[in-house]
Formats: sequence, C-alpha cells, structure tokens
Amino acid sequence: MDQKKYTISLFGEFVDKSLEDEFLAESLDASKKITAYMALVFGAILGLFVVESYITEGGTALFAGITPLRLVFILVSILVFLTARKTTKHKHLVYIVSFYQVMMGIVYLLTLKHFDSLTFFSILGLMVITLAMYLVPNKIAISQIISIVFSVLFFIYPSHKLVDIQTYEFYRVVAYQTILLVYCNIIYCWAETTKRKTFIANRKLLDLSSKDPLTGIYNRKMFDDAMDQWIGFSKRSGHPLSLILFDIDYFKGVNDNFGHMVGDRVLKDVAAIVKQSIRNTDIFARWGGDEFAILLPNTDLEKAEKLAERLKGCIANYCPPESPNKITCSFGVAQYEQNDTKQSLLRRVDDLLLEAKTGGRDKVVS
Repeated sequence: MDQKKYTISLFGEFVDKSLEDEFLAESLDASKKITAYMALVFGAILGLFVVESYITEGGTALFAGITPLRLVFILVSILVFLTARKTTKHKHLVYIVSFYQVMMGIVYLLTLKHFDSLTFFSILGLMVITLAMYLVPNKIAISQIISIVFSVLFFIYPSHKLVDIQTYEFYRVVAYQTILLVYCNIIYCWAETTKRKTFIANRKLLDLSSKDPLTGIYNRKMFDDAMDQWIGFSKRSGHPLSLILFDIDYFKGVNDNFGHMVGDRVLKDVAAIVKQSIRNTDIFARWGGDEFAILLPNTDLEKAEKLAERLKGCIANYCPPESPNKITCSFGVAQYEQNDTKQSLLRRVDDLLLEAKTGGRDKVVS
C-alpha cells in the first residue's frame, strides 16, 4: 500500500489526482442525490416565502419586484433536481452545483435590492444562505470562493440599508460571518477527509480479500468472479475473450536448492514483470503455487498468443540475484468460444499448458 498515494490535503482531497477522480466517481451517486434533493428542499422553502409574501405584501411594488426572482430560483431548483440525478460525470455535477450556489447568492442580493431598509433578519438570511451553500457537495475551493464573494458583496452594497445598527455592531456582524465561514470550511474539510479515510479503509479490506498477499496480484477467488462476468459479457456481445495460463518451469528445484525465500522472491519478481507488460483492463492472478492466469477482455487468440510470447521473452531475460538458474515459463493460450463454460475454457487452456510442459517447456501452445 503506497501511503504517499493516499495522502489527503488540507482541503480534504486526495493529493493523487487519479485516486481523487476514482473516489469522486465512486461517490457520484450519493453526491448527485444530495444535490437533487437539497435543491428540491431549497426550492420548496422559497415557495413558502412566496406564499407568505403574497399574504402580507400581495399587490405591492415590493411583491411585484421580488416574486419573479424567487420564482426563477424555484425553477432553477427544479432544473437542478432533474439534471443532477441524470449526471454521469462528477465534473458535470461540479458545474451544476457551482451554478446553483451562485444563483443562491445572486437571487438573495437582488431580492434585498428591492427593500428600502433592512433589518437583522437580512443578516440572518446572509448566514442561512452561506450555510446552504455548504450543504450541497462541491469542490471546497469553489465553495470557498463563492461564499466569500457573496459575503463581500453583501457588506459592500445591501448592508448600508441596515437600520438601527451601530458601527461596532456592523463590525461584529462581519466578525460573526467570518467565523461562520471558517466554521463551515473546517467542518466541510473534516467531513471530506473522513469520507476519504473510509474509502481508504474499504480499499484495504478489498485488497485483503481480493489480492494474493505474496505477489500483490489478484487471488483465485477474484479471478473466478472476473471470469464469470467477462464470459457473460462476451456471450452477450460477441466480443473476443482470451485466457493465458502459465507456470514457472522447474520451480520446485528453485525451492529445494535455494530455499523458499528465494522461491518467494522469484514468484514476486515474475508477477511484477508480467504486471508491467499487460493492460490495466487485463485481469492477472496467482492461480495457485507457481501457476498464474491472465484474462484478456476484447482480445482474440492471435493477440493473446503474441502477448504470451512477449511475456515468455521478458521472463527469460530475468536473472534472480540469489539463484544461478535461468527462469523460464510455459504457457497455454485459448480463446473463449460461444459454447464454452468457465470450466470448459479452463480445462482447455490447462491441457494446452500441459502440452507446453511435456513438449519441452519454455514455450507457448495455443
């Protein structure tokens, strides 16, 4: 486990961009649900304000001025509710949430513009809107910028309409808003950090259950599950699927002559060589003992055979530091056929591996 890769910044995000993207992709469903339903709640709350304003101010110029703004925000809230749920990429959700946060601030500031004078309820509204901005999931830096700009704009323009407020009270309000912003950022960063720590813990558990502890590649159970999935996919789609099964020639002699520690080192090094030579989409696992398996999605027999030949050459060039013996491997290669089951495909490739071993070893049979 590369601890540096799992470093979390002060903003509650992974320093490693690829890992951060992976986390965001995994948490997308939860984030878009929160965004959608919070937008629905905010729109409903503003709808209540419209009703209250109609009852108390209906027919006045003030009502005519602020109601269209509130109705626009309600409409935007409905659109956010509908679009957020259908979002398939996290960066698109960031655009939606950022737009929505900006709309919160703009609508509130434009609403205050229609009032001749403001009371402490306007300050309370400033704080509530600030809190609302942090209730929808967004990148912390964007939320910070939007909330700070919103606060500054409030104190630059509408605040001069505040009545019955002394200068020292005004500065106290500024201090309270600053404290609120600091509090929101600390809580938000802490929550995001906690989510990512949980993500790391779940990954470690997954690694323990799906990885071979010696070589760090997948174990047999994980490979079996992947085979079931990819055979089902190939059966439905007709896309090619190939399987390579190989083992280390005369591996027992390495253990007997040089000890199991040297044997373990050979297993790890061979696994590392193969891992560097295959695609990220290929499923590479320790099948058992000195035997390994590689499942190759969207790969026909010809390409799989070329890969096996290349792997055979790479391994043959490997010289174990503790052992004078040259390390070679024998390979069996087969392609999934339409009437194959998992068992029949494994049996066929196992027979090909046996043929490679009985035919002199250090060869590929397909």
